[in-house]
Amino acid sequence: MMSLRKVTSEVLARGGVAGAVAKEALGRGAIPQAWASTSASSKPKKASSKAPQRTVFISQSSDVFANLALEDWLYKNWSFERRNVLLLWRNSPCVVIGRHQNPQVEANLPYLESAGVPVARRGSGGGAVYHDHGNLNCTFFTTRERYNRHSNLEVICRALNHDFGIQAHPNPRDDIIVDHDHKVSGSAAKLGRTTAYHHCTLLVNTDRQQLRLSLNGDKSIKSKATASVPAHVMNLSELQPNINVEQVLTSVGKAFLGQDHHLANGFTLVNPSDEWFPGLAELEAVLRSSRWLEGQTPRCTITRRLPIPQGLLPHASNTSLAVTVQAYHGLVEEVRMEEDVVKEEEGVAELLQDIGAGLKGAPYTPDTFNIIAGRLRFTPALADMHFPASARPPPTPTRSVI
Repeated sequence: MMSLRKVTSEVLARGGVAGAVAKEALGRGAIPQAWASTSASSKPKKASSKAPQRTVFISQSSDVFANLALEDWLYKNWSFERRNVLLLWRNSPCVVIGRHQNPQVEANLPYLESAGVPVARRGSGGGAVYHDHGNLNCTFFTTRERYNRHSNLEVICRALNHDFGIQAHPNPRDDIIVDHDHKVSGSAAKLGRTTAYHHCTLLVNTDRQQLRLSLNGDKSIKSKATASVPAHVMNLSELQPNINVEQVLTSVGKAFLGQDHHLANGFTLVNPSDEWFPGLAELEAVLRSSRWLEGQTPRCTITRRLPIPQGLLPHASNTSLAVTVQAYHGLVEEVRMEEDVVKEEEGVAELLQDIGAGLKGAPYTPDTFNIIAGRLRFTPALADMHFPASARPPPTPTRSVI
């Protein structure tokens, strides 16, 4: 974090924000002492009534949930009538999905769980992204009236061109493109009644192999959830080998502040915590919960072929049947046969309905089909068959209470 402090000290001479601005923004209580410690001694000049002041915040946290909570806190608590704010932040390895996405489709959950890499759902729309320390995140806060994605992306492109000689431009999808068709940044936004933010990623030297593995979700799941759009991606370091995140952070921050010093409050380090932002811990707890990650998942259907237990359909020519599970908000709604039911399979269809009734309201997980297969093996029709005690069917999951 020392490098960020050095960046801050070099730019703070333009005028500090942490004192007067923090007091107005919080609107209650004392100003956190830590904010005052990062301010310049000189007070900024009074800004024009027409042009908003500009401020750059740099998060001192690399925790995805703390940084997403900070975004949400600023969006809900700050007034941007007289200033625009750029929040610059980085995360430890994680996957962030959009507000209306399915985590199982977008993220390789088994791999991420084994690697201890978290998956977070953000409050904005858009597609899934992989973050690590080689990725810079930029969040532009304005009033709803001044919201302008293209203008924000132009700030980044201007910085890349001026300081690194990298020719970059926004495309119609609000991605930043380099080297003809390679994507280095994707965008998402959240627009409220009076306040808005637009945030984007910027691939500087991200681990592309981990990016590919982490975003390799289960595409066989059918859903109306927002789907990520595949793209050819590239790191800025592939164009400029010596570039690093600290340099890009400084460059983008300076480009945002511009040359009008009387409108620029400079760089300020901020700590996403309850001490600095009262109520932030509560927002962070929601973002960490399964109720937010899984419970916001749109309705989806998953079909798998399960083996037919010996003796259940003794005259069947097939050795497996297609079973579909329908889930909504992460909970099982229905279990059914996917294929047309012939007469000899009517009993199996009814059996699956009974199994579905027992699973209704239980969390859907990749193990749900193993539970269904286990219950098919232990149907009343097979009760006279001998099975070892270790192979007894698993208990019916109960509805999540989180």
